[in-house]
Amino acid sequence: MQTSRNLGIGIVGCGRIADLQCLGYLDHPAARIVATCDLDGDLAARRRDQWKAERAYTRLDDLLADARVDAVEILTPHDLHADQAVIALEAGKHVSLQKPPTRSLAELDRIAEAARASDRVVRVFENFAHYPPHRKARQLVAEGAIGTPLSVRVKTALGRPSDGWSVPMQSQAWRIDRGRCGGGALTFDHGYHCFHMGQFFFPCEIERVHAFIHWTQLGDGAWLDGPSLVSWKYAGDTPARYGSWETMTSVGMRVRSDYYVSDDRIEVHGSEGILWVNRCTGRLLDEPALVVYRDGETRAFHDLETDWASSFRIGGEDFVACLVEGRQPSQTLGEARKTLAFALAAGLSADQSREVAIAEIENAAPGLSSTCESAAGH
Repeated sequence: MQTSRNLGIGIVGCGRIADLQCLGYLDHPAARIVATCDLDGDLAARRRDQWKAERAYTRLDDLLADARVDAVEILTPHDLHADQAVIALEAGKHVSLQKPPTRSLAELDRIAEAARASDRVVRVFENFAHYPPHRKARQLVAEGAIGTPLSVRVKTALGRPSDGWSVPMQSQAWRIDRGRCGGGALTFDHGYHCFHMGQFFFPCEIERVHAFIHWTQLGDGAWLDGPSLVSWKYAGDTPARYGSWETMTSVGMRVRSDYYVSDDRIEVHGSEGILWVNRCTGRLLDEPALVVYRDGETRAFHDLETDWASSFRIGGEDFVACLVEGRQPSQTLGEARKTLAFALAAGLSADQSREVAIAEIENAAPGLSSTCESAAGH
């Protein structure tokens, strides 16, 4: 528990997503960004000045040797996550790790082992879980607003690449390298959000997964995944529960967004009603963010915070709170392992054109049990 001074946060990786990842710390009364680190020294220095930090580094070891840094926010490519998280834990730092946490369960288990040895906190950050319409929807489902939840359907719509955020080419290059990314840019990198949403509203585990993923080669070692269709079955037969997630790219369609040119809609179908979350990253439809249908009546929620950036601010504040209060973070390593296994099962299913059981993925990489840590509410 941190009590003597404000938490010192080190940002590792100062690229595009850092514009949002910083929001939970900049005006926080119990934390401040004290150091930045990036291989691009000019970028690290610009971020240092922008965030009024004290130091800018180009080597992770130098940042980890800084006594002012209590926790690190790791925002680097996926292939670097495991080594960087382990080194940070061994240096006595708490770790917030951008999703997906690793490319494999074995890599994630290495981090879990280092966390146990260091007695430091590791939080896997998945901002969709902090997005206010998602949180309100989860609350309503738990309260029985649509009866017993029976299915979840997620639809990702991607549009014209020239709209929205300007993302440097070097930030895209590793995402379309399947080895470095750990899977596809859409179905693994972005997909971690959607697989987590598949678990977010249901108390039961995912049991089996089936996926179709179309791959297009863009160049030597560069691949784009999509369109795709993933379906899954939840454990238990009474009632039978299923979910699905579809991605579709419409390269000529404008998606209104201040961020990435994609948007995700979610439908949760229950025994007595239906709930829709109508926006997330973008503003594809001019509809209320959250709508519930039950007993012949439609109820819309117009007063929810809907800016996608708010999910990053809330998530950062939650990480600080868990360190100050000495509680578990909003997504523990055990919970993150379940989501990662889900994502890996979808990739394997598409590659081998067959249904894959989650147990097959988990048994292939024994380590941290998916139920060994207490679940913390989002």
